[in-house]
Amino acid sequence: MKVLLVTNMYPSEESPYYGIFVKEQENAVCKVFPDVEYTVYFIDGRKGLKEYLKSISAIHRLLDSNDYDLIHIHYGFAGLFLFKRLKKNIPVLVTLHGGDIQIEQKKYIQVFVDKLILKRADAAITLNDRMDSIVKKYVDNTFIIPCSVDTELFVPAVSEKETLPVKNIVFPSDRTRYVKNYPLFESVISVLKSKYGIDSRVFEIKNMSRTEIANLLQKSDLMIMTSFSEGSPQVVKEAMSCNLPVVSTNVGDVSVLLDNVAGSAVVSEIDAELIAEAAYRSLGGHISGISGRDKIKQLGLDNNSTAESVYRVYSQLINSR
Repeated sequence: MKVLLVTNMYPSEESPYYGIFVKEQENAVCKVFPDVEYTVYFIDGRKGLKEYLKSISAIHRLLDSNDYDLIHIHYGFAGLFLFKRLKKNIPVLVTLHGGDIQIEQKKYIQVFVDKLILKRADAAITLNDRMDSIVKKYVDNTFIIPCSVDTELFVPAVSEKETLPVKNIVFPSDRTRYVKNYPLFESVISVLKSKYGIDSRVFEIKNMSRTEIANLLQKSDLMIMTSFSEGSPQVVKEAMSCNLPVVSTNVGDVSVLLDNVAGSAVVSEIDAELIAEAAYRSLGGHISGISGRDKIKQLGLDNNSTAESVYRVYSQLINSR
């Protein structure tokens, strides 16, 4: 099975962790299903719109000179080449990642274009129910398959964490990213101090290797996510795989991920007081449930299970031709 994978998120020498979840999904599929052979076309959109425009003719040349069984696009805008009619009858699958279809990140023109791209696809993979309900308006054939987590890298700490008066709290992104809503996180930390007397040491996930992130999650006491919008946040699944409790705003699929997970909670309102209260209860051990790692296994979000789901979609699309 020959698959052309087109994506604007993919690791490189300069940015080894950029779009790592796309690479990890590719590796997992190839590991479980050795008959799959990927050709990757990476559009580095960080260099500007010209990279997307250049990709249109380059991808069509690839398609004309190779016999691919399927095209898999990761991130809607990477599918601009679909505006030029394909000469071959190849099924097209688009995986949406959140900001490419949800307007909360204020990429209004991109979301508009992505909807037109979806109309040219045969199927789409989304990450949560809300995304799926949006996408179904533009393509009939949809599947909800959140990206998986590397449960071999993200593991619980070997030894018990010390109970210290200062708590290690993780902000799960770069604080400068608008959609992550760092000002709300700051307010939550302030309320924890003023109302509950909890001192904290804040760690920001930025410019870190995968191993460094895993080590941070293992040594921390809590992750607080204050985002306006998410798809199926990888960092939450990574925290769960390390058994790190998470308190989050109700974005993406976190209500499914964190349901009945020990120490974890989803707060429906964008309110620092309510989020701080949930964080205080988490830090005090007052939220019961199963371990985050057990929940990851229960949801089938390990690499092998997700690979099987993706392969089933591939087979269905190819066999329908």
